[in-house]
Amino acid sequence: MNKFLTIIFFLVFTSVHAGGHISKKQKQETIQCLGHYSATAVLPADTIEVTDMEMALASVKVIRSFLQKEQVSDDEMNKGMNEHVDKVYGKPFDKDMNNECNKFIYKLIPGSKEEIEKLSRTIYGG
Repeated sequence: MNKFLTIIFFLVFTSVHAGGHISKKQKQETIQCLGHYSATAVLPADTIEVTDMEMALASVKVIRSFLQKEQVSDDEMNKGMNEHVDKVYGKPFDKDMNNECNKFIYKLIPGSKEEIEKLSRTIYGG
């Protein structure tokens, strides 16, 4: 009987923790950065450096993939992203926010800096 209870406990415990490991706060910050990068990617070309636009597009792809692995729904991502985009739409490139998001994302997602840089070089013939 003890073996049975141990197995049940193990299955319940691992299934509860299999859904992801980021906190609610980290998820919110990640989605806010997703919104920042999405807004950056659609700025008029004459208002932003091409490399910043390429990095933003690559960041969106990497963050979306990460959040999907964390079992965040597309609806939740899109809702949070759109809320941030609505706040900053039409405003100039926010270099400070970009630097904050870069630091946060690079720390949160292992290997993200290298993956984003590599992916960004494939955009616009980088």
